[in-house]
Amino acid sequence: MNNNPSTQYHQNEPEREEDIKAVILQYLRYWPWFVICVIISLGVSFIFLKYATNIYTTSSKIKVLKEQEGLDLSGLQGSSPLIDMSKVNLENEIQILKSRRLSKKIIQTLNLETQYYKLGTLKASEIWGNQIPFTVNWNIDDSAQYRSTPLLNLKFSSQNSFKITEEESGFSAKLNAGDTLQFENTKAIIDINPYYKGIYTELTGATFSFKKYNLESLTTSLSNKIKAEAVEARADIINISLNGENQTKNEAILDELMRQFNQDGIDDNRVVAKRTGEFIKERLKYLVEELDTVETAIVDFKSNNELVDIEASTEALFGKYSETEMRVFEVETQLEITKNFRNILVKNTEIDLLPANLGIENANVNALTGAYNQLVNERNNILVSATPQNPTIIAINDRLEAIKRNIINSVDNYINNLETSLQNTARRESSFNSRLEKLPGQSKEIRSIERERLIKEKLFLFLLQKREEAALTYAITAPVIKVVDYAYTNPMPVSPKRKIIFLGGLIIGLIIPFGVLYLKFLFNTKLNSIDVLKSNLKDIPVLGEIPENEAKEFKLITPNDRSALAESFRILRTNINFIKVSDQTQEKKQQVIYVTSSTKGEGKTFVALNLATVMSSKSKKVLLVGCDLRNPQIHSYIDLNKNTKGLSNYLYNPNINFEDIRISNINGSHLDIILSGDIPPNPSEILTSNRFETFIEEARSKYDYVIIDTAPTVLVTDTIMISQYADVTLYLTRAGYTDIRLIEHIKDLNKHHKLKNIGIVMNGLVEKGAYTYNYGYGYGYNEQAEKSSPKWKFWQK
Repeated sequence: MNNNPSTQYHQNEPEREEDIKAVILQYLRYWPWFVICVIISLGVSFIFLKYATNIYTTSSKIKVLKEQEGLDLSGLQGSSPLIDMSKVNLENEIQILKSRRLSKKIIQTLNLETQYYKLGTLKASEIWGNQIPFTVNWNIDDSAQYRSTPLLNLKFSSQNSFKITEEESGFSAKLNAGDTLQFENTKAIIDINPYYKGIYTELTGATFSFKKYNLESLTTSLSNKIKAEAVEARADIINISLNGENQTKNEAILDELMRQFNQDGIDDNRVVAKRTGEFIKERLKYLVEELDTVETAIVDFKSNNELVDIEASTEALFGKYSETEMRVFEVETQLEITKNFRNILVKNTEIDLLPANLGIENANVNALTGAYNQLVNERNNILVSATPQNPTIIAINDRLEAIKRNIINSVDNYINNLETSLQNTARRESSFNSRLEKLPGQSKEIRSIERERLIKEKLFLFLLQKREEAALTYAITAPVIKVVDYAYTNPMPVSPKRKIIFLGGLIIGLIIPFGVLYLKFLFNTKLNSIDVLKSNLKDIPVLGEIPENEAKEFKLITPNDRSALAESFRILRTNINFIKVSDQTQEKKQQVIYVTSSTKGEGKTFVALNLATVMSSKSKKVLLVGCDLRNPQIHSYIDLNKNTKGLSNYLYNPNINFEDIRISNINGSHLDIILSGDIPPNPSEILTSNRFETFIEEARSKYDYVIIDTAPTVLVTDTIMISQYADVTLYLTRAGYTDIRLIEHIKDLNKHHKLKNIGIVMNGLVEKGAYTYNYGYGYGYNEQAEKSSPKWKFWQK
């Protein structure tokens, strides 16, 4: 046996290639569906791209200038700016750029609440600014600005008149330029835009639409659309981008965003300077009073907390705490020992010595324990010469019981005393621990007060100087950003992506038929290809491939029949002759051929009858035997009575001989038939009788071929029980009918030699071309089939 992985790999490599080729060919057979789906998918992609709205990306860049904001404390020794802005925090600036506050300012400044569209044949395009031929000025109160209006259509009747409609409500109004439109609870003045860049005379018949959006929802939408990110990790430059349909509108929004952001930064700086001046004035007002009270606060704190020296107080408290902690440990130990001793007293029902010297620090308990043990020893000494019923022993037992009760009472009292002592000691420990926990905070607070005194002394003089500096800072209006690039729109749209859409259409066009076919193949557990048998049953030869019989009525194959069905049986006959029968001798050339299958309906009777007919046409004497005693079918093919005597009668009745059941010269040929006969109650038993072996031997002596139609192997064991009499076993499978899982059953039959010399025959293959229905080439035997298949269906040949 070759266990070399490399060798096994090279041996299996051709098999893998064949499997892959079979899978590919299985799908390529349906290539027209792939082509149709790809064409449809690409066509849908083309139509989508033709009428889809193009989305463009507009971007700009700004540099955030480094600026020192807030109160500068560098004038104090060892201090630094209170707010250090020497390094710009770009993440904060990005969040400001994307804030709803700035987005709302942009919307209100550019009047983005109203959006305009130009209607085309199949789609509407957004217009803005001087692309709009008319203006809409809404007359609304504060509450109405948070309401949206339906989409209104405006069609120019002439250069200065138009008709406004709303589809859902059926609203319609004719207005002239400058008239007021009243729709529901909203009023608007509609006029001609003097900055319109188009030709006014061409507006007649043109249709536009406009809609006022809710301010809050529009603010949220714009804030989400704005994207800002740092160009590099170490750079102070931010790239701002916005995706939208109208390029001019996108550029106006980004330019306005940069202006608002810059102005917002300037306003923040002025606010900081103003707040700094106010802060200095407030601090100077209270600083003098605070300096006077600092020393008083230190004295009051030490007096209230009974502190003279923090270090000395800490050392004393630690000593007391350690002492009480040791006492708690000792009491807990005594309590545990005493409770264990009491458990011994309660559980010990026998008179025996009690454990002494356990460490119980109670004189009464120890004395009673010693007296008890002494009396036990006296009792044990008396028992050496007396019985337990001795009056002295009984008296001693009573005394022991009394002492034991006294010991238990003493132990209970001692336990109560220990628990009380433990509680008192624990309270003292908690008190010391609480005072120790306060010491670090008290020390910290004293140092904080002293530090505050030093700071206030320096701060007083410093604030006088900074009060004047804050007044100067308030007047400064320097910009906080530098525009690196103003808004610019890439002329190539970012959406929809044409290449990706077409690629996606191509992929979808391939995936849909592939998925449908994959599911079809996945859930189809029937055997459909001879290649499946060859790849899974490598040790069993495939002897024949029988095409599907399309005739409505069964007809025996005649010697002059040149159909694909007839030729397939002739090929099967030839292949049977080339099978090497292992137990056949030179003198014994007759062959007994079993025809069986896994289940009923796979065509074994049909194959057996036609095979017998083809073999008899070569002037060979052939006997066809119906050995399926449970479900006989041969009689239905040749119009014979089902109750005709047959094999079962021969096996069951010794008085019936071979000639009594034989039907000779079917259709004038050398074919004889023996039917199954009456259905017996015990088919298995009569088939295993000696009489069946006698029948086989007699048939061998009289015929060149004995073809036996046997029972299916999965349903009953009849065929396996008589398998030793066969020279060749034709195992029938049927395309589109036999379950693939039955291949394992065939493997088992061959592996354990339950059937002899198995050869596979696949029945019911769909004809794909002329004659060679499975290989795609013809030899002129089936001209009618060749003509019936159109040339353009070449994939079916």
